[in-house]
Amino acid sequence: MAFDARKIAAEQNTDPFVFTGMDGEEYELPNINTLSGEQARRFREGDESVLEELADDDVLDAIDEMPVGVQGQMSRAWVEHGGQPGKAASRSSGRRKPAKPSRSTSSSAARRTRSNRSR
Repeated sequence: MAFDARKIAAEQNTDPFVFTGMDGEEYELPNINTLSGEQARRFREGDESVLEELADDDVLDAIDEMPVGVQGQMSRAWVEHGGQPGKAASRSSGRRKPAKPSRSTSSSAARRTRSNRSR
């Protein structure tokens, strides 16, 4: 039997990864299984710009506010979440929004400044 990537992709967990930030609010990242192969490779190599492609400023701010050790554990939990059973994406699957916007931080202001310069 031949390997069918479409079948495997359809069976993978695509539930968003929900996490609670240091401010007590809930945020979400897309399921790691939904990353492209190129994004996954860059993330494994330590390219944090992948997160900037996937998440809005509120989610990035919530991650930036975590101590570095907590960020590492959250990254591992995100990867592990992708391997858990879940439902495959369907047209009826709704998208959850972050609970509340987090407050702006100096890192988010710097990120927006860098983003505006590259346009």
